[in-house]
Amino acid sequence: MTIRLTPCIVMNGNTKEAVHFYEKVLDAKVLNIQTYGEMSVPCPEALKERVANVMLQIGESKLMLFDAPNISVPDGDTEQVHNIQHDKNAVVTINISINDVRRTKEIFEILQKEGKVIAPLEEVPFSPAFGTVMDKFGVTFILVTQL
Repeated sequence: MTIRLTPCIVMNGNTKEAVHFYEKVLDAKVLNIQTYGEMSVPCPEALKERVANVMLQIGESKLMLFDAPNISVPDGDTEQVHNIQHDKNAVVTINISINDVRRTKEIFEILQKEGKVIAPLEEVPFSPAFGTVMDKFGVTFILVTQL
């Protein structure tokens, strides 16, 4: 039996922007991408251009993203096409292991722009460059250089 875990980030209508960002920052490659409008099931017009699923290859790992299928309707309420529940106590952090201090620093600097440093990038007993940062999409990354 084989089990494989693939982190999945649920976005709020900005998946395409995040994909372009991760392509630049993390050298991500888009393996596949599909909008809700490209699916074989009917959906509201406002949802058609949003991303239903995208799979990225980042180094040796894969990352999935999609836009939560919640859309605003004219009266300002939110219509849920599918009910996606999030536990406000659930926290997911993505660990990025890199074998080059310079590259770790580059990625950290870019992720912190419009984001937030949680733990500064610094030398620690187990790594010459280790830190935690939340990017502009609210995704938290732990960066660790392993030589």
